[in-house]
Amino acid sequence: MLRRAVLLIIIAFSSIAPVFASPVPGDVFREYTWYSVTGDAGQALRVGGKRGQYHPDRGSAHGYVNAPIELPDEFDLQLAVKAEVVIEKILCHDGTRGLAIRINDHGWIEVPECANIPTPQWDYQHHTYPVVPIPLEQLRAGMGNTFQMRVAPEQEWNWPQNLINGVHFRIYYDAAKKPHPTGRIASLRTEEGTREGVQIEVEASSPNGAIRRVDIIGRYEDVNFEGDGRYTQWHYHHFHGAITNHIGSVQKAPWQVAWDTTWVPDQKEPIKIAARIVDETGLIFMTAAERWTLDRPGVSVELCKPYDIPKKWVTRSGEHAEHFDLKGDPAQAAAIQLAWSSWSPGYMNGLYINDVKVFDCEGPKYKYFAHRVTVDDVSMLKRGRNTLKTGKTPLYNGQMVHGMEVNWPGIMVLVRYEEN
Repeated sequence: MLRRAVLLIIIAFSSIAPVFASPVPGDVFREYTWYSVTGDAGQALRVGGKRGQYHPDRGSAHGYVNAPIELPDEFDLQLAVKAEVVIEKILCHDGTRGLAIRINDHGWIEVPECANIPTPQWDYQHHTYPVVPIPLEQLRAGMGNTFQMRVAPEQEWNWPQNLINGVHFRIYYDAAKKPHPTGRIASLRTEEGTREGVQIEVEASSPNGAIRRVDIIGRYEDVNFEGDGRYTQWHYHHFHGAITNHIGSVQKAPWQVAWDTTWVPDQKEPIKIAARIVDETGLIFMTAAERWTLDRPGVSVELCKPYDIPKKWVTRSGEHAEHFDLKGDPAQAAAIQLAWSSWSPGYMNGLYINDVKVFDCEGPKYKYFAHRVTVDDVSMLKRGRNTLKTGKTPLYNGQMVHGMEVNWPGIMVLVRYEEN
């Protein structure tokens, strides 16, 4: 009887316990963002260090700890109901594990590894955006909030290191009591004179003053720049605290965004479209979602999801290859698009499909980059299994250089078919 009562209490509590993830329609929240303006490696915070250069936490086995960083924002905790922190994490040195964060000198909070990356996740290059719940009582109203990060000391070549491109704290509020911006998706219509694309218009207002920005996001199947291997989700993420890889943003009325769907994959279900409305106080409201159906007669876009992703995919160490399956007829293919995220692609040395070079190089050195490369020559494609590989980075002036890191889930291939 006691066990049954305890079970009922657990079930009841779990039904009201806060859920920590990306915002959903109806949420009201603020995002306090931080990134290393003066940092190297693409303005990143280095968490970790080479053995002998960084000092473990007071000589313990807790790992390499960064000095506290004070956030420049005045935190609003009035009517707050929950809080979380979003971390722009690059694996950087393979084998690095144990990333953790602590707020205002409270206890360490472990940052979870991405569940969709094979274990151990630190064997695969990745740039992910883990969301970590934090107790509200660990935050301070107003100024003076700080955070620290650490990684574990274990690493195969004695240099554990994650790069952090940004950190932002997300505070959720009671939407029924907190005065907040409101609005809705007012219209969705196909652009005149085209078979593709949608014109999105939003109505927005706030009792707190002017509207600062409207971000349009969609939930549908598409390439996975979020790095978690989930192809169907609300597609967007942050870079240096700014929203990116979403449908689009607008900073002044009328609140309209034109979405080019030329490379959006075919969808089994209607696309959901919502807006994040930001007022001049920084308060954000996510609108209800509206459905829109992708309808383009004579055109089809196939998303080919890569598999057999190599471990430690860094081009300085040699050629690396993945596979993807093509279901459509290659004779009907008009073009392909290659999409992936990388670090230091300025050192890449070619992409090959079925041993045919389709692209050479783009992007910066020692920085993050999101690629969308369109290739018009599709003669190398074949129905069924295809192989995509990266070339080995050569020596520069006789010296080894970094090479390109290809992040999980690998290089995704979109194939566009057009009827004659």
